[in-house]
Amino acid sequence: MNKKNICPEPGKRVRFLRERLGFTRKQFEEVTGFKANTLRHLETGSQELSPTAARMLSNLFIYRFNIEPDEASEDFLLNGGEGDNPRS
Repeated sequence: MNKKNICPEPGKRVRFLRERLGFTRKQFEEVTGFKANTLRHLETGSQELSPTAARMLSNLFIYRFNIEPDEASEDFLLNGGEGDNPRS
């Protein structure tokens, strides 16, 4: 059974930030506790990025990995920003 992409754009933004940090999904799980399988579903768009998950990921990117808030805010992860195009 093929899963339909719900909304791939938020997942693309998450994947871009994770890869920018140099982590595989498994490494990201080991460092943060955020499950690799869940991350895969979010990044591929087969699972919608909820506001709660966006908040958790945003906090990890900003406070744990020192990514600028305008690049990793909850709102940015969910909705993108002007000129947003993380590796289409």
